Amino acid sequence: MSLFSPYASADPSDLENLGVDWVIQYEFGDIDIAQAIDEFRTLIHDLEEAHCLTQVRHGYGASLLVCIHVPREHLGNMVYKSRVKDWLYGISHELPVGDDYTVVDAETPAEALRSVYHVVTWAKSLGGAGITPGLGQWERVTACTPLHDQAINASLLKKMSRRMKLTEEDLDTIRALFGEKVAFYFAFFHCYNSFILFAACWGIFSWAYLGPYSVACALVNCFWFIVFVEYWKIRQTDLAVRWNVQGVGVLKVNRPEYVWDRQVRDPITNEMVHVFSPTRQFVRQLLLIPFATVAALALGTLIVVTFALEIFISEIYTGPLKGYLEFLPTVIFSLSLPSISNLLSSIATRMTDYENYRTQDQYDVAQTAKTFIMRFITAFLPTVLTAFVYVPFGARLMPYLQISRIASLAKSIDTSKIHIDPSRLQQEVIYLSMTGQVLSFGEEVVLPYVKRVLRQKWRDYRQKQIRPSHSRQFSRYTDQLMIDSPDEAAFLTRIRNEVEGDEYNVHDDIIEMCEQYGYMALFGVAWPLMSVGFLINNWFEVRGDFFKLSLECQRPPPIRSDSIGPSMQGLELLTWTGILSTSAIVYLYRNGMEQVQLSSFFLTIIAAEWAYLAVRFAVRIGLQKMAMRTLRQESSRRYAVRKSFLEAVSGSSSPKSKLRVRFQDRVSVYSTSEDVRSGSEEFLHESQDGSPREKRFWAASEQGSADAGIRLIKALSVCEQPKSGKKEKGA
Repeated sequence: MSLFSPYASADPSDLENLGVDWVIQYEFGDIDIAQAIDEFRTLIHDLEEAHCLTQVRHGYGASLLVCIHVPREHLGNMVYKSRVKDWLYGISHELPVGDDYTVVDAETPAEALRSVYHVVTWAKSLGGAGITPGLGQWERVTACTPLHDQAINASLLKKMSRRMKLTEEDLDTIRALFGEKVAFYFAFFHCYNSFILFAACWGIFSWAYLGPYSVACALVNCFWFIVFVEYWKIRQTDLAVRWNVQGVGVLKVNRPEYVWDRQVRDPITNEMVHVFSPTRQFVRQLLLIPFATVAALALGTLIVVTFALEIFISEIYTGPLKGYLEFLPTVIFSLSLPSISNLLSSIATRMTDYENYRTQDQYDVAQTAKTFIMRFITAFLPTVLTAFVYVPFGARLMPYLQISRIASLAKSIDTSKIHIDPSRLQQEVIYLSMTGQVLSFGEEVVLPYVKRVLRQKWRDYRQKQIRPSHSRQFSRYTDQLMIDSPDEAAFLTRIRNEVEGDEYNVHDDIIEMCEQYGYMALFGVAWPLMSVGFLINNWFEVRGDFFKLSLECQRPPPIRSDSIGPSMQGLELLTWTGILSTSAIVYLYRNGMEQVQLSSFFLTIIAAEWAYLAVRFAVRIGLQKMAMRTLRQESSRRYAVRKSFLEAVSGSSSPKSKLRVRFQDRVSVYSTSEDVRSGSEEFLHESQDGSPREKRFWAASEQGSADAGIRLIKALSVCEQPKSGKKEKGA
C-alpha cells in the first residue's frame, strides 16, 4: 500500500477516521487574540446548536482544527428527511415510510456525508450551522471538508492500475465514496476511452494505408463523433435513472453569496423564495459577448504577429541560428498559452460572480460555459488560424503585413515568392495536442505533488528549529493540547495534510477531456495517429486524476448531479464544428491546395452540415430503440416498487422500530449499486460503540471544545510572536 498512499502504515487502524465526519480549519494569525476567541466561540456555539459534537486540535501554524461528529440518531433523521424531499419533488419514486422522528440507514458513505455537509453548511433556518468558508464572519475558515477513506482509496487505485478500463463496480464505488457529480466524470471518461479505442485502431490503419486528409478517414471519424456523443447522452440518462438522481437540480438551496432583491411565493410549494431580477441578470450575462470578442481579437492579433515573425525568420532572415530561431515565436507563444488561459479563466470567474446565481448548480453551469469558451479560444483558435488562414493564404497576405520592410533587411525580397509548407498544419497539430496533454498532466498531478512534499519537508525543518527555542510551559491541560498523543499523532498529521490540499473541481477535469475530444473532432483528419496518443495519455490520466482526487486534494462534498453539466452542450458544439472543420480541411489539403475554389469550398461545408443533421437523426433514433430495454427495466422496477408499497399499506405493515445508521469508514470496492438496493451491507460496516481509540479521541476534552480552542489560540499566539517579531524586524 505504500506505493499508493503517503499514509501507509503497518497498523491499518492508523487509517481509521476515529468517527470524525467533517473537519474545519480556522486560521487566526492575522487578527488579535480577543477577536479570534470571539469568532471561535461563535463557531463552536453554532456547530453545537446544530447538534454536532466537536473536538479541537491545533493545526499547522496559527490555526485550529475542529473535528465534527454528527450523532447517528440525528444523522439518520436527516437522511430520512432528505429522502422524503426527493420523493416530494419526484426524484425518487419510493415513498419513505415514517414520521418526523424516523431514523434510517444511509445506503452509502456519500449519502451520509451529504447530510453532514447540510448540517455544517446549510443556513440555520434549514437546520444547519451556517458555516460558509471564506465568506462573511467565516472568512478565516480556510477549509471545510470530510476526511478521505485512505484504505479504500488505495485499494481502488491499486485495482485501477491493473486494468485498462473502469468497471461498473468501480463506478459504483466512486459514487459511494465521492457522490454522483464525481462519478459522472469517471463514467464519462470510461465511455470516452472505450470509444477512443476504436478511433486509435482506425487511426493506425488510416496512417498506414490512407494517409492524412483522406476522405475515407474523414467519413469514419465524423460518424464516430456522432455515435459517441449520442451514445453518451443515452448512457448519461441511464446512469441518472440508475443512481436515482434524475432532475435532482430542483432540490438545490440558495448559495451564501446570492444577493436577492425581493421575495415571491412559489406557486407549487406555496413557500416564500428569494428572487433576483431576471432582467438585471440577463444584462450582466450579455457582458460575455464583448469580453469574448475582445479576448478572441487580442489572441488572434498575437497569433498573427507570431505567424509574421515566423515567416520573417524562415523566409527573410539569413543570420546565425536560423534553424533554431525559426521555431522561437511558436515556442514562446505556446509557453504563454497556460498563463493566458488562467488570466481569462479568472476574469470569467469574476463575471460569473457578478451575474449573481441563486444555486450552486446554476453558478457551475455559467462558470463552466465561460471556461469552455475561454478554453476554445486559447486551445483551438491558433490551430484554426493556421489551418484556414496562415497555410492557405499566408503568402497572399504577406505583402499587407509589411513585415519584409522592417529596417533594411530585405529591400530586394520578392514577397510573392514566399512559400508556406502545407505540412505546417500537421506539425502544429502534433505539437499542440501532444505537448498540451503532457504539460497538463504535469501541471495537475506531478507539480502539486512535488510542491506538497517540499512544503512538508520545509515545515518539518522549521518545526525542528522552532521547538528548542520555546521553553515556556503552559498549564498541564494546555500542554496536553499542544502535544499530540501517540494514539492520535498519525491521525492528526493526516488531517493537517488533507485540509491543506486544494479543493477539487470536477468541472476542470471534464473540460480537459472535452478539449481533447475537440482536437480530434476539429483536426484529427490531419494526423490520424492523434487518437493513439490520446489513448496512451488517458491510461495515465484517469489514474492521475484519481490520485489527485484521493491524495492531493481535499475530499469534495458528495454533491449530486444528473449529468456532466453544460459540457454536454459543449460536446455537441464541438461535434458540429468538428464535422465542418474536417470537411473543410480535407477539401483544402487533400490535393495540396491546388484548384481551390471558394464556391466549391462553401458548398462542401453546407453539404457536410446537412449530412451531419441527417446522420445524427438516424443514429439518435437507432440508439434510442436499442436503449428501450433499459428503460423498460426501469419502468418494471418502479411498478414493482409501487405494487409492493400497495401490498404493505393494505396489510397495515409499517416499520415502527428505529434503525441505526450504518455509517463508518469502510466501503467495499467490489460491491455494486444492486447490492445496495437489495439490502446488502457490503458498502458500510456498522460500528456498535466505536473502537477504543475512537472513544479516547472523543473523550479527550475535559473542559469542552470552546475552552480547549481558546487555550490553543493563546498558546499558539505566544509561539508565533518570535516569528512575527523577526518579520517586523526584517521589514
